[in-house]
Amino acid sequence: MQPLFETILEYIPAPEGDPEAGTQLLISTIDYNEYVGRIGVGKIDNGTLSVGQEVIIVNHHEPDKQKKVKISKLYEFDGLNKVEVKEAHIGSIVAISGISDIHIGDTLCSTDNPVPIPFQKISEPTIAMHFIVNDSPLAGQEGKYITSRHIRDRLFKELNTDVSLRVEETDSTDAFKVSGRGELHLSVLIENMRR
Repeated sequence: MQPLFETILEYIPAPEGDPEAGTQLLISTIDYNEYVGRIGVGKIDNGTLSVGQEVIIVNHHEPDKQKKVKISKLYEFDGLNKVEVKEAHIGSIVAISGISDIHIGDTLCSTDNPVPIPFQKISEPTIAMHFIVNDSPLAGQEGKYITSRHIRDRLFKELNTDVSLRVEETDSTDAFKVSGRGELHLSVLIENMRR
């Protein structure tokens, strides 16, 4: 592994940014945990971020969005594990919990200079299908018996981490309209739900 590490240090540029500037962190991934809710993950581009710091959430594609929040929990990554830290600096990839309505593309900034970081807008869904309770004569003979409430709960749980998925209730209590970015996107969802 030593030659690989030396090559990374030699050829991969160090993070660029101004440690003295106001905080800027672009949320690039959303995680979810039953205990803490939504977790925003992103890289610090400028400044530092610390627990207890008051920041403002802005979004490049939503100019009207400005919401003040306080950082309650801050984590850095050590391998696959999250390690709780009190402060993080430029280039650190961090996870932030305690902000219920954080989304991909949001920028966390210092309150005195709320400048959003531009990002690629997430594509809207292109295909839709209905998820319906199994009402065939063979329903319930294999696997678990699933009600519309179970399907609804599972679909809405998926919305916590899959930002390009849309779930709508229909006129029927047994059917849900699910929109995704393509056949593969919905196929993966179906297979995960089947398992």
